[in-house]
Amino acid sequence: MDKVRLLLSLITIAIFAIPILGMLLAYQDNLPGLVIPSEINEIADDLLGGDGANGSGLKPPTVVGQPQYDEASRTFSVTFQYENTFPIDITIKSLSGNIECVDHGFLLGNASLSDSVNIGAGETAIMTALGTWTEEAIDHFDTSHRGEDLVDVVLVDLALDFSGLQIQIDQRLMEESMQVPNPVS
Repeated sequence: MDKVRLLLSLITIAIFAIPILGMLLAYQDNLPGLVIPSEINEIADDLLGGDGANGSGLKPPTVVGQPQYDEASRTFSVTFQYENTFPIDITIKSLSGNIECVDHGFLLGNASLSDSVNIGAGETAIMTALGTWTEEAIDHFDTSHRGEDLVDVVLVDLALDFSGLQIQIDQRLMEESMQVPNPVS
């Protein structure tokens, strides 16, 4: 009787373990593919790349006006215009990124969205990002950009939260540089 029980236990374990091991081996190079259907990845690629019928792609925000700088707090604000190309209303809950000197690739500080923004489908909204220069950035401006009124910078490592959907934007999408006031000129 014990041999039959042992045999049935081994058969039960094999019935459960072999398919699981087979799936793990089949998806060993793409473990998220076990739980995320490939269709979801295709839709996300269409929305972000603009290649499909699900949307015209994620466009980077456009700088509006000149950035403002507050010397006392070493903070600045940049106003952006963003067009919602998605077929649905969105809420941009957060935006954060690093600011890098275009000429030297030097990390100058970080920026984040001041308030969340609601944008209807096909509409355009204005949003403001606030940033802070690091102590090293002030030194960089002083040594590498002395005498320049404006310095070219670019946003890198941009992360967005669209209505709870976390998106990391490829640096290639943010090729547009902007000019910021030199805090030491």
